[in-house]
Amino acid sequence: MNYSQGYRPLRYRTRWFCYLDLLGFTSLVHDQNIEKVIPLYQQALDQLKSVAKPKKRLGLIYSWFSDTFIIYSRNDSERDFSYVEQVGRLFFQSLLLHQIPVRGALTHGSLYSQSSENIFVGPALIDAYRYAENQTWVGFILTPSDYSRLAGTSLALTNRAHYRLVDEPGIITNEPSAPVYAFAFNNGTVNGRNPYVLALEAMRAAAPSKDKQKYDKAIAFANKHYSVHEGRRHPA
Repeated sequence: MNYSQGYRPLRYRTRWFCYLDLLGFTSLVHDQNIEKVIPLYQQALDQLKSVAKPKKRLGLIYSWFSDTFIIYSRNDSERDFSYVEQVGRLFFQSLLLHQIPVRGALTHGSLYSQSSENIFVGPALIDAYRYAENQTWVGFILTPSDYSRLAGTSLALTNRAHYRLVDEPGIITNEPSAPVYAFAFNNGTVNGRNPYVLALEAMRAAAPSKDKQKYDKAIAFANKHYSVHEGRRHPA
């Protein structure tokens, strides 16, 4: 069978795909604050490389363009989910703790990938993009396709230590086809306080009035699922 130039059928397969983008980046570029854009962007790249490089030998692939960062697997095994989830979450956490606002989504679906040419096409990218863009807060979510794929396995989202069901209205603007779980900002303390809440509060203070609600929603979600007693963390 003849295929169009450059197309390789084996590159189109079901994978785990993570999409993250920096919030406020477009405004910085539009306002020509290039002296702020470049250090922020370099810092984000450094964080991505630090968490993703150790998993490259295990088949993890990552790339970036403008304010968007993607991380994906070679297949859709449960093991590969663990790799993509860990790297995506750690990248999100690292950016947040460095007070770089970000939102992201991890999904399961088909993707055509030719990383050497920066070609990424398929339902997985579209699904992750839509769920990332349709969040009205600073957050990182696992989409309904993850929930469906992992249901009944040891990795079922109801068993994930760092994730909680999103049941608050308005955080996801589209109507999910299945439950959505989000990182609950619930691992670690600094002097008895949640370090993610500290970072979110600092970013909220510096944000324009119209954007403060994005941080309010994330802070409320974090406080709902995080409490400290005698120096120990207890998820709600």
